[in-house]
Amino acid sequence: MTNPIIERNFPPCLCAHCNDAVPEVGLTGDDLAPAAPAAVPGAVPPVLPYLPVRRGEAVFDVRSGRWGAFMAVHHGVVFLRPFGGGVEWDTDPRWLSQHKPPKSFVVS
Repeated sequence: MTNPIIERNFPPCLCAHCNDAVPEVGLTGDDLAPAAPAAVPGAVPPVLPYLPVRRGEAVFDVRSGRWGAFMAVHHGVVFLRPFGGGVEWDTDPRWLSQHKPPKSFVVS
């Protein structure tokens, strides 16, 4: 499997900090993996989790209550990207579904 960090195709950086025009140089893991979206209160994992296999496939992250485009699986973590743009997030594969679950699956 290819490295999802390299595939992001960062534009060259022109700042004095990078020196070699590669923006990911010098970044820590916290910079590359921002905080995950807040969990939906009372959310429970779907009974039959879905693991996508095709990049760009639409999946619903039950934990965050958001739809995202599947990007990659790396070390057992699924990376999703918002369809309208924004910060990529990661989640545990057991929280993924092909469909938005009905309200009966969410404990109030």
